[in-house]
Amino acid sequence: MSERDNEMVLLGKRMEHLRNSRGLSLSKMAEKIQKDSGTTCDSSTLHRAENARHKRPETVIKWAKEYCRVLDYPEEQLLRGARVVVPDTSALMKNPQLIDELAEEYNHVVIPDIVVDELNRNKNRSKVAKRAWENTKSIGSSDNKHIEIMKYGSGDGRKKGENVNDKKIISVARKAADKYSCKVDILTDDADYSAFLKGDMGITALWLKQYIATKQKIVNMAELIRINRYYADSYDKISPPAKDEINAYLEDGNTLIISTVRSRKKLEQRKEKIRWLIANGADVNMRDCKQRYFPALTHAVQMNDYDIFIFLLRECHANPNIQSKNPYRAEKLGAKNEGNTPLMVAAYHGRTRFVEALLRDERTSINQQDRNGFTALIKAGMKGHRECMELLKKAGADQKIIDLDLEITADEYYERFGRAEKKKKKASGAKK
Repeated sequence: MSERDNEMVLLGKRMEHLRNSRGLSLSKMAEKIQKDSGTTCDSSTLHRAENARHKRPETVIKWAKEYCRVLDYPEEQLLRGARVVVPDTSALMKNPQLIDELAEEYNHVVIPDIVVDELNRNKNRSKVAKRAWENTKSIGSSDNKHIEIMKYGSGDGRKKGENVNDKKIISVARKAADKYSCKVDILTDDADYSAFLKGDMGITALWLKQYIATKQKIVNMAELIRINRYYADSYDKISPPAKDEINAYLEDGNTLIISTVRSRKKLEQRKEKIRWLIANGADVNMRDCKQRYFPALTHAVQMNDYDIFIFLLRECHANPNIQSKNPYRAEKLGAKNEGNTPLMVAAYHGRTRFVEALLRDERTSINQQDRNGFTALIKAGMKGHRECMELLKKAGADQKIIDLDLEITADEYYERFGRAEKKKKKASGAKK
């Protein structure tokens, strides 16, 4: 069967689903079409259209349009079909924000139960626990109707030695294709799918880097990946990305600058690369679209990399007041922890050097609040970082500001929670 023939088969199934959803038999549908438009029609003609048995695809499309006109259904939606995606674990763990983004773009985001199981197991693995938690949080969001969990079917045809989970995910994708009578994308970072899906016209392996590139209209994602991996003492011999691509997101949701900040390469090479990127149009204040939506400066705080932090703040003139913000969940409860600034993150972790440097910068907003109403002073108080609190107070932090939940001040947070946190850390340090 050609790809065109397969498209007509799927269209015929969508026509049948639409007719059945209106409670009409083939004969009643034929009567309705004939009465409404005067077009000669009978049940056998429509049966052939729904089963794609007409010799010409144009004939199936003609009757599909009649269905839409008579039943007052959007023509484009029936002809195109729903957009369905099945993300696998490799893609979700690479970029935890994918689920929210996919729900914006696709009609149905189908999560295989095997993926949910893998994410739950990853919650107990220290290196990837945060990403796993973020993904399960998005999947379980009751206000997102585009997301559904689907179980794989038995008898997936797996041969000995093949990847069990990949086969199960493909099984779920086929179930989704049958349910919605349309093509399905499996979003993955795993190259094995190309062999498994060879000859399957209903399911397409959509590589993560390809999806990210297409979404951003990037011409050459491979070149961006190559530049991301390239480190040297000088960048004079390497051509920069195009101006409309230098701020693009990589597969993991980081920009080139953020990826450089988080790299473990030599400090001077990283500095030189950031200088080169900025000189060619890279935005030092751009946030990631990975997990926390932090700019490069906050990433440096999070990494506890003081040298690169000072470099970004002073030489690159990074804005110290850029807050974290998730554009896909701006009005949802999951966004309550948004609004973090570099100063808030530094105070929360008790990183006094970072706090001191930010307070010396006249641009820094000391009393800025996140979506919980927390200031840097409150965050320092709740974690028991007395030294950071004193630094902030001396710099003029407003001690009367209260949060939105408990409606208490920084000092009250310190008394209620900070002292306990301080003792816990002291006990933990003593054990080590």
